[in-house]
Amino acid sequence: MARVRIKLLSFILFWLLLLNDPAGASDLARQQEKEPVKILEKNIVNIVQELQSFGNRMTWEKQNEVADYLFSRLRKNKGLEVYFHQYEEGDKTWKNVVARVPGKKDPQTTYIVCAHYDSHPAGWESNGFAPGADDNGTGVAVLLEGARILAEKPGNKTMEWVFFSNEEQGHKGSKAYVRDLMAKGHSIKGIINIDTIGYTQPSLTVLWQESQGKNLSGKLVYMAKQLLKKPVYYLQTGFKDPNEILLVGGRPANASFVDKIFSQLKGGDVGIKKNIGPQCG
Repeated sequence: MARVRIKLLSFILFWLLLLNDPAGASDLARQQEKEPVKILEKNIVNIVQELQSFGNRMTWEKQNEVADYLFSRLRKNKGLEVYFHQYEEGDKTWKNVVARVPGKKDPQTTYIVCAHYDSHPAGWESNGFAPGADDNGTGVAVLLEGARILAEKPGNKTMEWVFFSNEEQGHKGSKAYVRDLMAKGHSIKGIINIDTIGYTQPSLTVLWQESQGKNLSGKLVYMAKQLLKKPVYYLQTGFKDPNEILLVGGRPANASFVDKIFSQLKGGDVGIKKNIGPQCG
């Protein structure tokens, strides 16, 4: 997982620099020929493992502890302004965690990269176990590593790395954050949400377990569809590794923004797919 996501993180970082500071992105590209950006695989792996160690990160379990962990980790990076964004929901105060790098020329215009840090059991069983390695420890790990790398590389516009609570409860954390941004009149130029990027096609045993509850024909159809995904993706992405696919998605209202990201990312070593529809986001 880490090897694949390091490639994806490289794409994401370069794209952010390209939009925020085209000259800086060009300088970075030239610099990488001599000295590549040091994306540390061990950091990504360690973060996912540390998040799993909290056990469940569900709404009523461990969210505040995880917020404190994220805050502490982000504070280690010079150049980041780190703070809690707090909001009220269900007679309780919740925390989003924000890391900010002010823009050099246009600090009022902001790009946001975000991920949720809560989890929920598979099948929505309230008493299940939810360590959340993929959903969404992977997204949090990418954000933390990206913030570390770009902390001392401010662009022309402001960059925010935002970690949301209560995403699994109707996106309550992100909705509260957006309400406050709108009230303050902030101009948000673009948002990239990173979610569940560690998933690869499971084994036949796992697929069979996932198909439980269906009759025999339903199970066979389900497994056939899942198994066909790999060769289909292989063809759609120009014969790239099906386990290294980055899906870029968004709603129709954001189609131009999704197209812009897609055009910048396609053509690299990693397969890129685009999905625009009401189900995205």
